[in-house]
Amino acid sequence: AEWQKLKFDFDNLNSNFETHIDRRPNEQMCRLLILGEDHRYNIHPGVDPIAICRALWRTYFCRRPEGGSTIAMQLVRTISGRYEKTPTRKILEIVLAVRLTKHVDRERLPCLYLWVAYYGWRMNNFLQACDRLSIDPNSSSLEDAAQLVARLKYPEPRISNLERKRKIEVRCAYLANRYRNRGNRLRTELAGSD
Repeated sequence: AEWQKLKFDFDNLNSNFETHIDRRPNEQMCRLLILGEDHRYNIHPGVDPIAICRALWRTYFCRRPEGGSTIAMQLVRTISGRYEKTPTRKILEIVLAVRLTKHVDRERLPCLYLWVAYYGWRMNNFLQACDRLSIDPNSSSLEDAAQLVARLKYPEPRISNLERKRKIEVRCAYLANRYRNRGNRLRTELAGSD
């Protein structure tokens, strides 16, 4: 029953996404999302056991709360609207994320998550966030894309404060540097194979 409801809601999301061909998240934004939120995205089935174990360890033994959700799990949570902090909800989220990953093209999941994600006050989805941040996904710079993706970890509050601005700026720099370093590594690997 949960899968059928999620599939129905997902199909509605997908058809809404299809109507906005000119204002979708671009490839750079999707790569930043993967680098920042789920760097083993291409090798797990929708759930990352390493990230979950790390999150449990740090949360319960080190007393430093940390998340271990993959992009697919975050998409399931956002589509279903279920945020209660219970083991049952988390297990259901894991099961549905694995099914969703099998059901949907892997290249599409990050785009769809960016499409429906919460970025902060009056930024309840991608279009609202782009409008509030004055970002055009068709011509955005790396810094623009990083500004957007950084707000997934640190959503913009209604009343901005220096601490949150600093966190967003640090996260933005971190994402941009990871993106640049990854590109440099790929270019080096390609040059070495010639």
